[in-house]
Amino acid sequence: MKITAITATAVNVPLTAPIRWSWGIRKETTRLIIQIDTDEGIRGIGETMGRVGADNVHYESRKLIGQNPFNIERILAFLRPRPYFFGYAGHGLIAGIEMACWDIIGKACGKPLWALLGGRFREKIAISGYVFTRARNEETGEGGETTPEQLLAYSRRLVQEHGFKNLKLKVGASHPDVDIATIAMFREAFGPNMGLRIDPNGTWSPQTALYICKQLAPYNLEYIEDPTWGIEAMARLRRDISIPLSTNMCVVDFDQIPTAFRLNAVDVILGDVHKWGGILATKKLAAVCDTLMWGMCIHSGAELGISEVAKLHMATCTPNLSYAIDTHYPHLADDIIDGGKMTYQDGTMIAPDKPGLGVELDMDRFARYAEANRKAGLSEGYEKDPNRPQDWCPKKFQW
Repeated sequence: MKITAITATAVNVPLTAPIRWSWGIRKETTRLIIQIDTDEGIRGIGETMGRVGADNVHYESRKLIGQNPFNIERILAFLRPRPYFFGYAGHGLIAGIEMACWDIIGKACGKPLWALLGGRFREKIAISGYVFTRARNEETGEGGETTPEQLLAYSRRLVQEHGFKNLKLKVGASHPDVDIATIAMFREAFGPNMGLRIDPNGTWSPQTALYICKQLAPYNLEYIEDPTWGIEAMARLRRDISIPLSTNMCVVDFDQIPTAFRLNAVDVILGDVHKWGGILATKKLAAVCDTLMWGMCIHSGAELGISEVAKLHMATCTPNLSYAIDTHYPHLADDIIDGGKMTYQDGTMIAPDKPGLGVELDMDRFARYAEANRKAGLSEGYEKDPNRPQDWCPKKFQW
């Protein structure tokens, strides 16, 4: 079997309401959809971050025409220099192409992806519902939650609709006192068995993070993700608090693992099939976490259904993936896969049993959201947030 063509198409899919975070506001998600054709008539699909850029994929694909998609390690070797020049985008480029190759392999073998990567360790994958402060969607009236009371009401709705047993609160878009009050209210309302975690995306100084983490100590969080910036600052903070720390920002490459381990900077690594450079790299990361006795979870970056099922396949066949995986999926207004948006069963999902990734493109939706991207361009969630207060930093909070 040989690769005959690789195409990449950017799509913009709207969210039900704009989601706010410490770096800006996101109204829609841009994802890059990759399709690989072979001389045996099998087409594989993959998905990655929009910032990778279709032109970059088309440029790199010249190296891969004529290669056998089963030779994953050989294909990765052709692409390995990309992250040196493009960072996350380079890993994302590799990940999207590799994902489509795995889809081809599964279809050719008549096996689902999880069966090719170690088999089924677990069937039902626990999902952590993502809670954001949201701006209001002026067309539908959806969103507008900013106070602890409003966030609690919205979270109750998420739990009722989807059955989540874990919730992750995106903090840092409001004053820290609001974030602390929200977690306190969540714990009281949902009780001791609800898994709770927060993520400020490294926006707090070590001093601010220390103050906030100590305030949050009574609420039994699973972990705090990237409360401050960098391995050194995380290690400094970890010495003075009892809450486990996780990261998707200070340990994002295998080169950073030895330093983080020596400094005892983190307890949980959030793998990502895009930002770590693919499914195979994430499986290798799981082995490292198991060796170092770190916990492991799976990160979410507003993925569409193709990547969402890739995450499910990973969670199905990876024993030490013991935390409920993150997802933005409930915030999507639509999807581009055949059948539309997937649903949850009691806060869980199950990886498809069909060959490969187990999903296909809905070509009408795909065309519609590709046209939306052509009109609007890249949308990655870094737009200025007009709702963010500018006078929220009293002296005790140094940003």
